[in-house]
Amino acid sequence: MIPTHELLRSSAAKRPTDEAVVCGDARLTYAELDDRSEAVAQYLVSRGVKPGDRVGIFSSKNAEETIALFGILKAGAAFVHINPYYREEHLRHVVDDCGLKALFVDGSRESIFDSAYFERCHVDLVIPLAGKLPTAGDQALPKTAAPDELAAIVYTSGSTGMPKGIMVTHQIFHDATTYSAAILRNDPEDRLISVTPLSFDGALSQLFTAILVGGTLVQQPSALPGDVVTTLLAERVTGIHAMPSFWRTLLHPRSSFPAERFPSLRYVSIIGEAMPDKMLGQLRSVLPACEFFLMYGTTEAFRSTYLPPHDLDRKKGSVGIPFPGVEISIVDDDGNPVDPSEVGTIVHRGSFVSPGYWNDPCHTQSTFRDGGLFTGDLGRLDEEGYLYFLGRSDGLIKTMGFRVSPEEVESCLCEMTGVSESAVVGITDTDGATTLKAILVCDGSSLPSEREVRLHCRERLPHYLVPTSIEFRSALPRTATGKTRRAAVH
Repeated sequence: MIPTHELLRSSAAKRPTDEAVVCGDARLTYAELDDRSEAVAQYLVSRGVKPGDRVGIFSSKNAEETIALFGILKAGAAFVHINPYYREEHLRHVVDDCGLKALFVDGSRESIFDSAYFERCHVDLVIPLAGKLPTAGDQALPKTAAPDELAAIVYTSGSTGMPKGIMVTHQIFHDATTYSAAILRNDPEDRLISVTPLSFDGALSQLFTAILVGGTLVQQPSALPGDVVTTLLAERVTGIHAMPSFWRTLLHPRSSFPAERFPSLRYVSIIGEAMPDKMLGQLRSVLPACEFFLMYGTTEAFRSTYLPPHDLDRKKGSVGIPFPGVEISIVDDDGNPVDPSEVGTIVHRGSFVSPGYWNDPCHTQSTFRDGGLFTGDLGRLDEEGYLYFLGRSDGLIKTMGFRVSPEEVESCLCEMTGVSESAVVGITDTDGATTLKAILVCDGSSLPSEREVRLHCRERLPHYLVPTSIEFRSALPRTATGKTRRAAVH
């Protein structure tokens, strides 16, 4: 196994002058990325960062965050890329939960950081993430990293509300990168566009895949359709990995994407939520020469299955067969395997499985057991072993590629004056997009307007947690035990 940061050193030795990372006008060769991340690593070590420490990155897309990420790994620490959409409460939770030794903050996130920590921040070292990162003299860096050493903590929403930290080892990154590159047939000529933050496992997979094969990662700061189209053409992008919500935006009638031709684009991989057949058909008609790979995975196990392009029509609705080294099974509520075509919980065993949740032994024990990851997703396997993903079983809502906890939004809504109860559910429109609907029960003292509700949420929550539909009711439906009956709320 090659430690994650050694992928960079290896490619820099083979292709020092080739482009490694592009972000707008910023262009880093492999030699530059290797040298500048080495300098960051030496600076971190000089300031007391030790192997096993956690170092955070709170940043929008830019070339410097990639330098910082590899610098953290070279220093022997684990990186924690914090979702740049997080507001103050989520930022404080992550920073405090994983006990950061140091934190890189770029200019676009300084105001949120300052607001979250207008009093004392417990991080020893806060580093501005600007064009010229701090350096130090020669420092001895760790020689290597063991396969089971922590490389990163990736935070994702959990059923209890606040994000949970998922531990990722060097072995997991190595295996996921190697197998993904083999399946997608990546090579040094590839130019992969990255449209999601590096706090997403999919974005990390693209980064490390590009570095492994000596290709180029094209960072895309703007997700506006016109900007994405411009980048796809100007940078001659050959591969793109994105969620269905991204493609829904690009296929919008007012987008220029459907009318363009992309001769360099070789493949598309799709993961994150179900891809409606109609939307997939539209995308294939726009990109007739592309290969399409539908994938399924969770952050707790990075990648589980993929549907080879030649199976798209034969296995409609399927997310494919297991990755090498992975075993997928479907079990009932008692953990017993079910027959083919029966619905149950998806269990992932073998490669890519996380050691567990950071600082959360209770959820680790309930999710990672009997040698497998019990995903909380519902699915079925057909007679040939192809997986069909059918949704969540734990109450989480998948929207815009994020796993959303209804309780997290409900707690925010109930902070409003006059709101006594709330319930949040997912609703699906005619295009197959899932959005959030909030139902509010008010006590009569003050009835907020829909505009006030949305403004309240925008000020406190990431954009994907803000309800798009709001309804006021006199009461919520209840179960026999007094709990909100969500199925009857819609």
